[in-house]
Amino acid sequence: MSLSPVRLYNLIIAKHPRPTASDAAERLVAPLKLGILSAAAIAPRAIINPAKLMPDKVQIYSVAARDPARAKEFAKKYAIPQIHDSYEDLIADPEVEAVYIPLPNGLHYEWTLKCIEHGKPVLLEKPATSNAAQAEKLFEIAKEKGVLVVEAFHWWFHPAAKLVKEIVSNKEEFGEVEKFEGSLCVSHFFNDDDIRFDFALAGGSLMDMGCYPISWMRYYLGENPAAVKSLELEVYPKDAKIDGFASVEYSFASSEKKKAIVHCGLRTPLSTLWRIGFIPKMIITSNKKDLVYTMPLWPHVYHNISVRDIATGKVENQSCFEEGKETWSTYAFQLEAFADSVKGGKTVPLFSSEDSVENMKAVDMAYEAVCITEARFIIACLTFLISARLL
Repeated sequence: MSLSPVRLYNLIIAKHPRPTASDAAERLVAPLKLGILSAAAIAPRAIINPAKLMPDKVQIYSVAARDPARAKEFAKKYAIPQIHDSYEDLIADPEVEAVYIPLPNGLHYEWTLKCIEHGKPVLLEKPATSNAAQAEKLFEIAKEKGVLVVEAFHWWFHPAAKLVKEIVSNKEEFGEVEKFEGSLCVSHFFNDDDIRFDFALAGGSLMDMGCYPISWMRYYLGENPAAVKSLELEVYPKDAKIDGFASVEYSFASSEKKKAIVHCGLRTPLSTLWRIGFIPKMIITSNKKDLVYTMPLWPHVYHNISVRDIATGKVENQSCFEEGKETWSTYAFQLEAFADSVKGGKTVPLFSSEDSVENMKAVDMAYEAVCITEARFIIACLTFLISARLL
């Protein structure tokens, strides 16, 4: 029996119509289907709970973990509809439109590259990679492929961060910035078996904690450090390859007067923690005023912005929230910006790839200074021994 062209159309085309412009528009405005690589402890705080605030923009669609049983348990606990048996399967799933990567630092480069190969936008936990060379290569490939990769410096998205930037950028009112000091230190908050103490996974205080105050330093000073001027370091007692605490002083090419000091620690000595303080804080000093921003890491929990006029001693305290989103966390603002960039067709300010690369360069700079300092110490010891005729 022959089929007429009309019947062929009805059987094939009408039942399986081609996607229309309206179909594409519907997919564009539908919630972003986000997959999670790893059942990491940070995921609920970073994206699962924030996604509940914006169900029209984001759906936590799938999770994969090294242990499928753990992924299943995680999915059940957080009502995630899909489970993938492996990271590869999740990335390859065409229903997954973007991926959140909270894997250990040393795995960021490998798995972000795999996402880029599949054209999947990535919200990547900090630090972006294990070193600056990896960061440069990663973001270069992402740019070539036209795939969005955003390092998850969530603090950057809160209105309070923008207010502080406005204050210190107003040179007429605030003056010329001469000094920055930022700290993010804990002592025994993390257990010894935590991945942050694993050298093979790019652990360490500068990597895990220091990247935050370094990002504050670069953002608020508006330039990248030129060199490390001085360094204080305490090694992790159970692994000398890991920095348990670091205090780094950076210099800048724009002015000999300008300097920045960053304190960071996973195993900060208690005497040092008592001196520096355990609450995240940054201080910006100019020739006219100084600003103290308390809790720049989690301003949604609490924050205070204190500006003191050096000449008069007058102090002004303020805080900043977005109307209607007063209870939103830094993570929620970040997730909204990421989703809007991927699905909303909007040009949204994000923590840029250039920032990510420069941040890793500043971290590398500190680690390189450790090697130089150790080398100078060894040379000094050898020189002494030779001069004393003990060698």
